[in-house]
Amino acid sequence: MTTDRTRLVGILREEKFQTVAQLSAALKIDEATVAGHLQQLEQDGLPLERPGDRGFRLREEITPIDAGNLVEELEKAAFPYAGQVELLDTVDSTSDWLSRQQSGGADIHGKTCITEFQSAGRGRRGRNWQGSPYCHLMFSMGWRFQKEAVEMTGLSLSVGVEVADSLRNLSGAPVGLKWPNDLWCSDRKLGGILIDLNTASKPDTQAIVGIGINLQEPGLEHFDPGQPVTDLASNVQGELPSRISIIAVVMTAVARSLDRFGQHLFGCDRERFNALDVFAGRKVQISSGGTSLEGIGQGVDEFGRYRLRFSNGSVETIISGDLSLSLVDQ
Repeated sequence: MTTDRTRLVGILREEKFQTVAQLSAALKIDEATVAGHLQQLEQDGLPLERPGDRGFRLREEITPIDAGNLVEELEKAAFPYAGQVELLDTVDSTSDWLSRQQSGGADIHGKTCITEFQSAGRGRRGRNWQGSPYCHLMFSMGWRFQKEAVEMTGLSLSVGVEVADSLRNLSGAPVGLKWPNDLWCSDRKLGGILIDLNTASKPDTQAIVGIGINLQEPGLEHFDPGQPVTDLASNVQGELPSRISIIAVVMTAVARSLDRFGQHLFGCDRERFNALDVFAGRKVQISSGGTSLEGIGQGVDEFGRYRLRFSNGSVETIISGDLSLSLVDQ
């Protein structure tokens, strides 16, 4: 969906300053509206430069997603649901948007919501997930499984395997996986995977798979405080592929992983996950409430439960819940 805000970003340039009056004339909307959009975009994190009264320009090149180009790239990547993609400029959460569609009676199998900016993006355990607008990959995909919820163990791990491999192949960056649902690179968080399950239509299970990946964050030092973070651009040798190419490849990878999981569950992805496991062979701290233990990462079992070897030689499996795992030697 092309909004005035998207059009505004599309005509802002690195190489020249433009005043509010010039932008208003180019967009054919009033100056007060343009000024309001610029203020909101700056608050959201768009890298704008505005010295004195010379006007505004972007500090770096940023290109909004073009809906037509996106469909072309998706078809080129053999994404089977290119006609069911909804592109939004701004939304509270792509997963919540899909959930509302489902609650309204829509069939969301294969439907994908992509956005340029999330005002209330969600991560695991209620954490906020928000990056600068027009800089990242943020989408959610709906899927129907002919499975019961108890069989869905390991879904986020299977999705993570395909996403990590696709990013490694695209960029050459050493993308790994941090159990249970994080994309990790250079011992920093690159992105995350959030799974929402709805079992109201038993015996089927409806899943909404949310993906957030930092591609090129202009305010990386201020992004998602409280944990180490990175973006893909900081970990590639040479030029980062276009954002629209990355989106198409990753969306296709997610659909592929969901289809395979529906047929084979997590077991077929166990070895691939363990090969990408950033905890493997390293000292890991497990925390719950005010208590913590340390063990050595041993990868996951056939159900996607994480295994730790403790100092007494015992190996125990960890079920996600409210537990938190982190590297001790970070």
